[in-house]
Amino acid sequence: MGVPERLIFGSSVEALLKTASGKVSKDTDAKLRRLGMALDRKLEPAYPATNWAEAVRLIGADLFPNESPEKQANKLARLTVKNFAETVMGKAMFTAARVFGARRSLQRMTHNLRTGANFIETRFTEIDETTHELWISDVSGVPGFYAGLVEAGSDFMEGWVHEMRIKQLDGPGCLYELKSAKPSR
Repeated sequence: MGVPERLIFGSSVEALLKTASGKVSKDTDAKLRRLGMALDRKLEPAYPATNWAEAVRLIGADLFPNESPEKQANKLARLTVKNFAETVMGKAMFTAARVFGARRSLQRMTHNLRTGANFIETRFTEIDETTHELWISDVSGVPGFYAGLVEAGSDFMEGWVHEMRIKQLDGPGCLYELKSAKPSR
């Protein structure tokens, strides 16, 4: 039996496309359509991770042309989370995260990331009260996007990570160092 296809679920693609809707050039829109990703069509249940990562790069470059590719992906992720947080599901997720607290929510990151993909595993390590490490098994070549996803939580939760930097890239995986301004509970 072969290796299962790495898939990003339609709900994650939808959040990304809604962030881009009406804001990207016609050229980028055409490229997204060629990847099978258009908001004016019914989205598939899942997309190949390579197509999703290409969409992240295309949209990030279009929306933030004067930034590095890593920063483009980071800013796109933060904007995507902000838009998602305004949805019913987003409000429910952030309410639950506030109940769990920052530390437990970070420890549940595998669960959170697996709601958007079928292939991601994580490992969370506490270094001290304000420093943690988060390893993500596969960042699909856009490590800045995952950093932005996590950092965006600081807009919604007290004690959340305010900085997430890439500590080490290892093949498809990435080890991040997370810093909180104060101890996470």
